[in-house]
Amino acid sequence: MGAEREGRRIQSVDTAFRILREIGNEGEITVSELADRVDLTPGTVHTHLHTLRRNGFVEKAEKRYKLGMEFIPFSERVRNQTALYHAGKEEVDKLAHKYDAVAHLVTEYDGKVLILHETFGKEAVGKQIHTDKRNQPRTHMHCTAAGKAILAHLPEGEVTKIVEEGELLAYTSHTITDRDELYEELSRIRSQRYAVNNEEVVHGNRGIGAPVLNEDEEVLGAISISGPASSWRDEQFEDELIQSVIRSANNAEINIHSDTRTL
Repeated sequence: MGAEREGRRIQSVDTAFRILREIGNEGEITVSELADRVDLTPGTVHTHLHTLRRNGFVEKAEKRYKLGMEFIPFSERVRNQTALYHAGKEEVDKLAHKYDAVAHLVTEYDGKVLILHETFGKEAVGKQIHTDKRNQPRTHMHCTAAGKAILAHLPEGEVTKIVEEGELLAYTSHTITDRDELYEELSRIRSQRYAVNNEEVVHGNRGIGAPVLNEDEEVLGAISISGPASSWRDEQFEDELIQSVIRSANNAEINIHSDTRTL
């Protein structure tokens, strides 16, 4: 027990996960490229890849390796076991179709934004942007509406770790990259219970997000909606969107609390 508390680890398992993360980041990669990334010999990497292939977690296409199909049922099981997914999925669908926009249900893990559910309205713009982002690490909590909504409601220590240890990358000229400015923004978000992404990730794209909290006011995730900035500058329409997103997040909270009481 004591050794486990001190962080006892199995090196070969650590290595396998390092290899999987590199493959996931690149999409496809060769043995020699992997060996350089994880600082191991090609022979050692090949042995790990062979084991992962036999278990369905890696596939080989000619001389390049990619993640295997076995990850799909694993990811589906993880998502389906998440109370937030069941509580917020329909709310996200309603938002997307009502406003012909892109709507997300997200949560946070290890300083990253993870999408549990994503829906596109029939005439939603920017679909390709969101599709392309699915294969990229989502470390930009500081500039998405959902990410900021979550970040503003995390415990102070976690917020400090994410902001101080992470890199506040500038995706556009609107991205907040100054830590003090970001802390001020998070304070506003806490008081108003919603966040805005004002073309901070992609020029021309605007987003609104609201946190989903449990009964102890701990943040579970967020619901957000995004669309063309040019169409969302009308003050009355933006206020309607804000209230709709907050209402959807509140409905998800009610669903979670109701499901918990019926267990």
